[in-house]
Amino acid sequence: MIGNNINVEMTRRYFDLPRKVALRDSKIAKQIINAWDFEQDKEKVFKLFVKNCDKLSSQRYWELLRTVWIVCGNLENVGMFKLLMNAKKKKKYCFSTPEEAKLLREMPDEFKVYRACNEKDDGGISWTYSKDYAFYYKDAFNKKRVLEHTVKREDVFALINRNQEYEILLLPKY
Repeated sequence: MIGNNINVEMTRRYFDLPRKVALRDSKIAKQIINAWDFEQDKEKVFKLFVKNCDKLSSQRYWELLRTVWIVCGNLENVGMFKLLMNAKKKKKYCFSTPEEAKLLREMPDEFKVYRACNEKDDGGISWTYSKDYAFYYKDAFNKKRVLEHTVKREDVFALINRNQEYEILLLPKY
């Protein structure tokens, strides 16, 4: 059986970590990748990350959190993701790819984002800067409405630009 990531590197960043730390990070990352690629078990992916996140280097914590969000993020576990994304770990920039970080830096100081949802205040943190994608998502997933909101770039946690979703993550201020 060949997994989804077999020909795709997990990251293009190679940090100068102590060998022991790099090996520990690698072991955890492999467990998460196998849970998704070979078992297709989102719940296991999420549980593995939560169980092991305190053992990860800061760099790998943020990189793996991005992957886990993409695979597992939904309204049912958004509360835990909010906590994980507000972690006081260094190197938060590692959540985004270098290209995504550059794209976010190039965004206007304020811009519109959209969210397809059923309720106005559902607690979701995932928006898109593509109005077209928001309406596609609304129709594809039988959502009742598309919300529009103006945000400041400085208030954006991260931009994830994959599959033409143009996802903008907005975290509540604590």
